[in-house]
Amino acid sequence: MKKMLLCSVLIVAISAPAAFGQLRFEIGATAPLSVGYFSGSGGDYSDTLSTIDELGILPIPNLALFLQADMGIIKLAAGIRAHSLIIYTLAYPVAQVELALGPLSVDASIGGYFFGYSAIGNLFGLDQIDFLVPDLSVWLGLGKRKSIRLGGGALGLIPSSMDTDIVPFIGYAGLKIVL
Repeated sequence: MKKMLLCSVLIVAISAPAAFGQLRFEIGATAPLSVGYFSGSGGDYSDTLSTIDELGILPIPNLALFLQADMGIIKLAAGIRAHSLIIYTLAYPVAQVELALGPLSVDASIGGYFFGYSAIGNLFGLDQIDFLVPDLSVWLGLGKRKSIRLGGGALGLIPSSMDTDIVPFIGYAGLKIVL
């Protein structure tokens, strides 16, 4: 009897989000504008590195697939995000919250810990890496359905131990299509 109850609860827990959720697909490109770090021990110190000046702006294609729950102006989503440099692709699980304020949307997400990768030369795998990737961005929706979005944000890298002595970040501008 206990096994039947446990199985029933698991089936409902797995199928309930699918019944009330919808798939969300994002495809776009982000271009890093600044790279630096915040030092937790020295206050709000940040240092912009000169790599962007030397390399120029390089768009990085990305895509994401989420199962999303629409709760009015707030949307909760969980899924997978991937960034690609064509010869190397990195994917990781993500949890995202979106606040939709008319054509303006604010996205906050955190992901990581498990990273899948694929590279030229038949190199691929899935590794556990003790880092989390927080991302905070603001987007302006264009068009009737506001599915074309222009915006920018910051992506960081935090150890899963939450040791914030040094937190590297990338400030970026981007374009994405949300379906």
